[in-house]
Amino acid sequence: MGRQSREGEIECLEREWCEMLQDVKPPEEYPFDKQCIYKVPPKIRETNPKAYTPRIVSIGPYHHKAREVGEEDNSLEEMEELKLTYLKGFINRTQLPMRELVIKIKELEEKIRNCYAAAIKCKSGDFLKMILVDACFIIELFLRWDEITDWVGKDPLIEEDWMRYDIKVDLLLLENQLPFFVLEELYNLMTGMTKHILEITFNFFESVSFGKVCPRESPEHFTDLLRSSVVSSSKLDLGRLEEFMDVKQVYSASQLMEAGLKFKISPNKSLLDLTYSKRDGALTMPILDIYDETEIVFRNIMAYEHCQFLCRKTISQYATILDFLINTEKDVNLLVDKKIIVNWTGDANKVVTMINNLCSHLILPGFNPHYFSLCNSLNAFYENPRNKRKAIFMHQYFNTPWKKASTISAIVILLFTFIQTLCSIISVFRGKESLYMYI
Repeated sequence: MGRQSREGEIECLEREWCEMLQDVKPPEEYPFDKQCIYKVPPKIRETNPKAYTPRIVSIGPYHHKAREVGEEDNSLEEMEELKLTYLKGFINRTQLPMRELVIKIKELEEKIRNCYAAAIKCKSGDFLKMILVDACFIIELFLRWDEITDWVGKDPLIEEDWMRYDIKVDLLLLENQLPFFVLEELYNLMTGMTKHILEITFNFFESVSFGKVCPRESPEHFTDLLRSSVVSSSKLDLGRLEEFMDVKQVYSASQLMEAGLKFKISPNKSLLDLTYSKRDGALTMPILDIYDETEIVFRNIMAYEHCQFLCRKTISQYATILDFLINTEKDVNLLVDKKIIVNWTGDANKVVTMINNLCSHLILPGFNPHYFSLCNSLNAFYENPRNKRKAIFMHQYFNTPWKKASTISAIVILLFTFIQTLCSIISVFRGKESLYMYI
């Protein structure tokens, strides 16, 4: 009896475990290469959870439950009602039968699901409805922005600058994305459109974008669009990467300036185009505008680089160099004085905190050859004995307004003492000359 009981238990476990693995794909069949929309890893998220969480509009499945129950406030829930009005506007604009939209979305279901790294447990009907509503809302929003003069006084969303701006920021969050091909497929169902959806999309985001060039190729989603814009607008070859090219530190902006380094504004539009001139002893940097939402944009692009398979961590490398250069308010104020940073927050300490926290819990990236050479050149400039002595002197005697005033006062006193002594010596010599003439 004991043996039969044991056999029965084994059969039960065997059946249970086989059922558990029935629908599970082996690793080699899992669509890792299709994934592009991720949940931000907990260690990265905990540094600033609000930077990754939608405030006013939720897109896609990751925050779908939040908008259903209206977590924290009812902003997300209210936006769901607005989405339906935009869906209605999209259908009226295109005159597309609902059946055609359903067929198109249904064809794309598996491809869409494969884009999300986290498992999506929505039933097919709920998932497809969510994707359709969100996608049509986004397209209609972009079209109305492109035709803004036609919608003034007719659409409260177009009139409310703060709401439209918050929506822009929310649409850039990594967890708040739809695959871009969904928008392309639905947009291409429309007839008579003279602009590509990519152009309309870039125009909508241009005011919060660090890049000024619309990418030629379709991005994975909006977070990738911003990253691609910055990278594609660079005039440098930043694509190559060597894993062993690690940089542990670079001296701060104020230390480098004390050693005699010059800081100049780059005419290039891409943030990434940092260059060093040995002949001029100068670091050239493009202008960086820092707003309250700058941290959000940086964080989500960097989280995407961290998660995306084989993605070059170009923006993360740039942010790491900024982190090296900026340690204190003095460094920020220096770069502001040089017109390299435009601090729209009005708080230098806030910029220091933002820059220093951007790379928290991120693996320090290997540097591409250009940045690797740049960092080594800056370190070599500071460590040049002549420059280092100059930096030490400047730090000891001109590091603070009080030290600067004391040093200048001491120099003035010494100068006056020297002049007074010199005058006394000259007076003595003249007296002797007069005496000789008298004799």
